[in-house]
Amino acid sequence: MAPMHNLTHAGSVGGGAITVAEAAAILGTDRTTVIRWIKAGRLVPLAKLPGRTGSWLLDRNAVEAWSNEEAA
Repeated sequence: MAPMHNLTHAGSVGGGAITVAEAAAILGTDRTTVIRWIKAGRLVPLAKLPGRTGSWLLDRNAVEAWSNEEAA
């Protein structure tokens, strides 16, 4: 697998924040894989919602851009 770009928050988010499940659907993988990538530092989330089970939020534009790079 090619190295994954870090997804970082650069000010305002044009595409909006998405959940891990939405990111997994865009990337064509399982949500547990997306969580593993976050914990490994391969994906940088915008935020984590409160609570032990709070979802991570990711930048939709960054996830879609990475998905398009992988498809090319």
